[in-house]
Amino acid sequence: MFRSVFTGVLLGAVSTVAYSTSLESVVAEGLTNSPEVQRAINARNAVYQEVRQAKAGYLPSVDLEAGIGYEWTNNTTTRANGDDVELTRGEARLSIRQMLFDGFATSSEVKRQKARSISADKRLIESAETYALDAARAYIELNRRTVLLQQAKENLFNHVKIYDQIKRRSESGMGALASIQQAEGRLALAEVNTLAAENNLLDARANYQRVTGLMAPEELVYPEMVNVTIPESLDEATEAALSNHPTLQVAEADTEAAVAQYNAAKRNYYPRVDFEVDRTWNNNLDGVEGVNEDLTAMFRLRYNLYNGGADQARVRQTQHQIEEARSIQGQSHREVLQSIELSWNAYSILSRQLPFLEQHVASSQETRNSYQKQFNIGQRSLLDLLDTENEVFSSKNDLTNALHDQLVSQYRVVNGMGTLLDTLNLSLPEPNLGDVEVEQSVEKQVEKEEETAS
Repeated sequence: MFRSVFTGVLLGAVSTVAYSTSLESVVAEGLTNSPEVQRAINARNAVYQEVRQAKAGYLPSVDLEAGIGYEWTNNTTTRANGDDVELTRGEARLSIRQMLFDGFATSSEVKRQKARSISADKRLIESAETYALDAARAYIELNRRTVLLQQAKENLFNHVKIYDQIKRRSESGMGALASIQQAEGRLALAEVNTLAAENNLLDARANYQRVTGLMAPEELVYPEMVNVTIPESLDEATEAALSNHPTLQVAEADTEAAVAQYNAAKRNYYPRVDFEVDRTWNNNLDGVEGVNEDLTAMFRLRYNLYNGGADQARVRQTQHQIEEARSIQGQSHREVLQSIELSWNAYSILSRQLPFLEQHVASSQETRNSYQKQFNIGQRSLLDLLDTENEVFSSKNDLTNALHDQLVSQYRVVNGMGTLLDTLNLSLPEPNLGDVEVEQSVEKQVEKEEETAS
């Protein structure tokens, strides 16, 4: 019960209806300004264009060449006619090349780039999730320091009241000089605590601006998670993390890309077959005046028989790259498990601490109020009263820190499961895929070749 009351005090202390800034709006606006997220977006979009480049291998290549200029010729033909020849030479050539079989190089490269595009997608989500967690931490820390400063000011105000009370007693001849000195010392300490809390708030505002790129808002909304169910056990949280965490998905996609690169490296073990059409329009070639035209339509097979062992070395290189990718995948698995376990442990322990901290605040406030009444009738010393005031201040600070730490741990658990963006109802921009009709045409060719290969 006390926790709900205390949380309500925090809500009232740091939020307004009209001018407050919520954590969700901060993260949403910051995502569009974060250099790291923008870098990931552009990297993702670039990889999608590399997928399109790889698919171009299925489509024909059309080249046009043309030239005109001076030619001097002295060969057996011109000498048979008595002399060398000077002519204006003209050339035009249209070439069409269509790959029919390239040792599965194009299909493997398309698979590799598709895997890289999945990796880039997940890496973008990973960057956005990391930013969202950093922004949440900065926002929560700003909220924490705001509350702690308000509590320090409240503590200072209470010490001022006690000091004024002691001073009036001393002036009326009922108080001792030592009491005033004690009150002055505790008042000075309260001043120091207030200044320290103010400095911490300034640091939190600076860190908030660094993380989000935004000026710290004057009014905050207490960033309590709503409509979010934290798993009831570490096993449930771990299962969700293994299913959703973008870091694992990045590592898995990178491994698939390495396997596809290995398949592409074996392309020179096969011959290459192309269908080639060449049409030429030439004029005044090699000292012979007149038009010279040609049309050829040929199936051509090219097969490298030996190139110094480079192909075998390339295949072995890609095998090692597969093992490297799998090792990274295993390391990512360990890191995700460690992260979710640490986050869950922090959340669990802090949740168990809160009732005791709440009871501590309630008890210290009741003791302070009782001591105040007893002090007024001379049954308690000034030192007792000052100690209870500091006890209330310390217990409130402990509870405030624990509440905010538990809130951070909740965001860490959700981030550890890879669902923080969904929790905050945030989405990322879709990539620009270009000409959809061309993409669909190429996809059909990919499926056709894969059916033929199988």
